[in-house]
Amino acid sequence: MISDRNKSWTNELILNEIQAWNRSSKPLYSHYMRQNYQELLAAGIRYFGSWRKAVEAAGISYDDVRKYRSWSKARIIETIQKLESENVDLSFRSMMLSKYAPMVYAAIRTNHFGSWKKALEAAGLSSAEIYRYRTWDDNLILKEIQRLQQEGADLSSKRMDETSNPLIATARRRFGNWSAAVERAGLDYSQIRRRRRWSRETIVKEVRKLIKSGADLRSSEVRQQHPALFAAACKPRFFGGWTSALHAASGSASAVS
Repeated sequence: MISDRNKSWTNELILNEIQAWNRSSKPLYSHYMRQNYQELLAAGIRYFGSWRKAVEAAGISYDDVRKYRSWSKARIIETIQKLESENVDLSFRSMMLSKYAPMVYAAIRTNHFGSWKKALEAAGLSSAEIYRYRTWDDNLILKEIQRLQQEGADLSSKRMDETSNPLIATARRRFGNWSAAVERAGLDYSQIRRRRRWSRETIVKEVRKLIKSGADLRSSEVRQQHPALFAAACKPRFFGGWTSALHAASGSASAVS
């Protein structure tokens, strides 16, 4: 696509620009072009009589260009849910700059959802979660990763994807991939990737290893040296606290505080 938009237009140049715009998966409907490439829109109308005729002369079906008319409420919801499962940035600004802009225009119409926020909520998504990390800078993202690690959260990409955590999508956009973001946060992703799924049995097994090794079993020390184990032991569905986990592993926690 030619960068200098103030050019001497010809029929061939207009058609080439339309085709290049289409190949880049950007919307071609007139309202979007008026906001994003007004020069091409004006040239197409001037040389071909209408924007529709210019688009069709470039070998593109204008009915497809105006496909926002075919966006039903059910299709919008289905598409939003699909994009969310693929960790696509569903913020309004990002969607309006994507090939899904026609869907957004359809969604915000009064005879559909009336706003993008309501469309997200109709798809079962929390708009607050969608936007939670959008305005965060790199430093805030890294601090959030560190906070989750300290709480014993499973930071593997598989688990983060399973929970549809928007943090991972934001981090991927900022740092290239999730492992790079985790490493930037000062964590060893190779260890996180190998992290086990905790159960009462695995917790007891790990506590017994610490007992056998003569490790300091005070809660403050374990929290610092073995944060994942400590956090797992404290979860209500397992032991609800470090002392209870010690009881289960050794039968007594009297030697530690």
